[in-house]
Amino acid sequence: MSNTASSKEQALKKSVQAALEVEPAVNLHATPIDVETEGGTVILSGDVENIAAKRRAVLAAQAVPGVREVIDSLQVTPADHMGIDEVMLHVRDALLAEPALCNHRLVTVNKKGEQDVVHDPADAVGEIVVGVEEPRQVVLTGRVNSLSHRRLAELLAWWVPGSTDVRNELVVEPAEEDNDGEILDSVELALEKDHLVDASDVTLSCTDAVITLRGGIPTGRQKLLAECDAWYINGVRDVVNELLPVDPA
Repeated sequence: MSNTASSKEQALKKSVQAALEVEPAVNLHATPIDVETEGGTVILSGDVENIAAKRRAVLAAQAVPGVREVIDSLQVTPADHMGIDEVMLHVRDALLAEPALCNHRLVTVNKKGEQDVVHDPADAVGEIVVGVEEPRQVVLTGRVNSLSHRRLAELLAWWVPGSTDVRNELVVEPAEEDNDGEILDSVELALEKDHLVDASDVTLSCTDAVITLRGGIPTGRQKLLAECDAWYINGVRDVVNELLPVDPA
């Protein structure tokens, strides 16, 4: 690499680091983010506090002039430190307990690569295969029969306390065209299912895959959790959180 190219790489890296430093959702002092650059590609790695920090770090990097692509290798710090197979079993149990997914075959793959068919309904309309890779990244493969099922499976995997990331490779068959209504429905479902969030006074809208949260929320902590629930939904491009804590944390 020439000195000129090297100087450009260093300048781009510093610009991305500066953008991350001023992003309110990102706390570089508590959870440092490693930034590497190659041409106009930026690779972000390290641990972050929550899904909102992960998503907003990527958005901040993408907005830096000269950045063509951002590779997101960030991991969310898990609420509970589990082994690979323990995370896999928790994801399995969450999917098994979800009525909306009961008509999908469920297969788990442990760290030795051994498969176990844990649910095989006669009227199966699809198949979800669950695996977990280091550092406890949940991998979902197979096929489901709607976008809402694909998003729901990913949401449940994210909610497992030991998971650090989710790679959703589920294929929708027959294929469906995505839209704001589909995304909004999934975010509403996430808030309804999250027993840690009282969303009774929350109103939602979705425009160009950007979710806006408005209304009242009991605490500041729940305000963050509601935003995280929106970020867990595959396809959400940004979240505007205008919730007002009724009882500030």
